[in-house]
Amino acid sequence: MIFIFTCSQCETTDIVMREFDANDVFRFNIDKPENFAWDFHHNGFCIVDKTAGRKITDKTFSSFYLRKPVYFERVDIPKYGCIENWCREETTELFSDFYRECQNRGLVALVDCPNRKCGKLRQLLVAQKYFRVAPWHFFHGELPDELKRGRWVAKTMTQTPIGKNKIFLVKEVNPCALDLSYPWFVQERIDGKEEVTVVYIDGKTYAASAPRASFDGDDSRKSIIENPAVWPRCSLSPDEENAIKGFMHETGYRFGRFDFIRKNGELWFLELNPNGQWAWLDEKNEHGLVTLVADAIKAEDQAHRARPSLHGLPPASHAT
Repeated sequence: MIFIFTCSQCETTDIVMREFDANDVFRFNIDKPENFAWDFHHNGFCIVDKTAGRKITDKTFSSFYLRKPVYFERVDIPKYGCIENWCREETTELFSDFYRECQNRGLVALVDCPNRKCGKLRQLLVAQKYFRVAPWHFFHGELPDELKRGRWVAKTMTQTPIGKNKIFLVKEVNPCALDLSYPWFVQERIDGKEEVTVVYIDGKTYAASAPRASFDGDDSRKSIIENPAVWPRCSLSPDEENAIKGFMHETGYRFGRFDFIRKNGELWFLELNPNGQWAWLDEKNEHGLVTLVADAIKAEDQAHRARPSLHGLPPASHAT
């Protein structure tokens, strides 16, 4: 049985689960702990979905599929903390540790990286080998001289809200006007006509594009939420396919969604989201994207079922 670690508001999980027999998957929504009971112990584990009357144990588990285990309803933490945040952190750490144990035993489906996390800094450094990359700076305290000329956009390394559940969107800024007491991530503005997103699924690609003129500002996320239908499929050249595969091989990822800008016929790298939302590109599965991802998960799960897994939680050194 495939254990899906997600949250109740992840629509991508809703969509991809349609491709599975209900008996083959167990969905755990981290933001709804009241719907579950669990017990991890020295001989195994058992997780119960009390609303559906179903359970998964170390004897029925076969693969761990990581989606989006996040809390959309945030806690306004008092100065000295609160019990709700403690409960969340305890639960998150337990299931994150469960993921790491599955990762160590080679039982993670698709969303896995043997080289561990490849953050924005390493992404940009590696991407320079394979794509065009606009100049960038992570800075604090003093303004780099290069930022006193040209056009720049401010970006962010995390999705942490900046107040009233608002997130920091990409926006063109005048670096000379920035408050240097804050940490900043800026990149030279790329004046391309088209934004391209590519989903990479274990050696296969699914590309789609949209004209940048259709976006409200420099950040496409708002437009994606309001009108995902503006992203029809597009093609990639053999060189672009090879560049994407080279980047993924070097970083160690087997799945992820790239963001690019196409300028003068060339792809300019923005970022790789190793486990971002992707189902909005083909919600009705008219082009087979959902099936492509589901089939990759199923193939890995079948390989996991063919060898010892977490039955009885033996010492990791006994697993193969």
